[in-house]
Amino acid sequence: MKLTLKPVFMFLLAMLIMAPAFSHAADMEYIPKIASFDFFVDDSGSMMMTHQKLDKPKIEVAKDVLSKINNAIPALKYNASMHMFAPYEEVVPYGPYSKSGFEQGIMSLKADKEIFARRTPMGDGLNMLRPAADNMARNAAVIIVSDGESNFGSDPVAQAQALYESAPGLCLHVVSVAETEAGKAVLDRIAALKGCSVTADAATLLADEQALNGFVKDVFYDTREVKKAPVPAPVVTPETEEVIVLRSVQFAFDSAEISNEAEDVLTEAATLIEEHAGKQVTLAGHTDSTGPEAYNQKLSQRRAESVKAFLAKEGVDANRIKAVGFGESEPKFDNNTAEGRKLNRRVEITFK
Repeated sequence: MKLTLKPVFMFLLAMLIMAPAFSHAADMEYIPKIASFDFFVDDSGSMMMTHQKLDKPKIEVAKDVLSKINNAIPALKYNASMHMFAPYEEVVPYGPYSKSGFEQGIMSLKADKEIFARRTPMGDGLNMLRPAADNMARNAAVIIVSDGESNFGSDPVAQAQALYESAPGLCLHVVSVAETEAGKAVLDRIAALKGCSVTADAATLLADEQALNGFVKDVFYDTREVKKAPVPAPVVTPETEEVIVLRSVQFAFDSAEISNEAEDVLTEAATLIEEHAGKQVTLAGHTDSTGPEAYNQKLSQRRAESVKAFLAKEGVDANRIKAVGFGESEPKFDNNTAEGRKLNRRVEITFK
């Protein structure tokens, strides 16, 4: 008695619909927009004053937002440094970007410094940044974190323009903790100097995860869709028409537990088995090649037994089902790739 192809086709169609492994899934590849960056943090007396909206020193607001930005930066092999101004000082030396190193640098900023007699020479700070900016790999980004107060020294907007002229391929971005109209105006004028600049309000970035991630993406990286090669769908041929490969019934690493997605497929399988009441069913469990061979043999047996138990729960006579584990002995995909190992963690149904 031959297995009817129509129900097999319908079953395989259901598997294709329900199994992500068979779709033309796409991964998102991160592409760096810049090769290097610098956090340039205002450490003047006004930054020790309380941010009225967030009820904490503005330097603490700056630390909080920089920590969030640092955590959101993707691992794309940037070079990076961190400086502060008022006074000008190197906090993290220029070199390969380290998320943990930057977190230590951010946390080292103090919030208990004097407010008075510590005016804000922002323009002078930008001028002092020039040697460091010249050393940065292009394209480069400087993220200014400031309240925009500038009450001493040279004009910060003029110095920002001079920095652009001396350092081609550099872009200044702004994270604002400004609460005065004068401070906002200075930061807005710096951001308006060049079309590449991205500006954001620190309180907004702290409150809105989407805004934070948008800022990081706009400054640091772009994305593009990379389509995976489609995984071959299970087929029924005259030679294998009585074998159904449940590739969508896959298992997590070192597990025989049936997932919610696999339950839907196995419910379809139970229906198909019941349509062939006169046939015995063999469930063959398989693993990938990770781990000892003897252990994988036992694991594959447990996987086959799990499927058998589920089918019995769906009403299939357990006496018709034989569960057999083959371990890693019969791979159908490349165990050297993560996708291949995933597909080798499978169960096959054979009718006799």
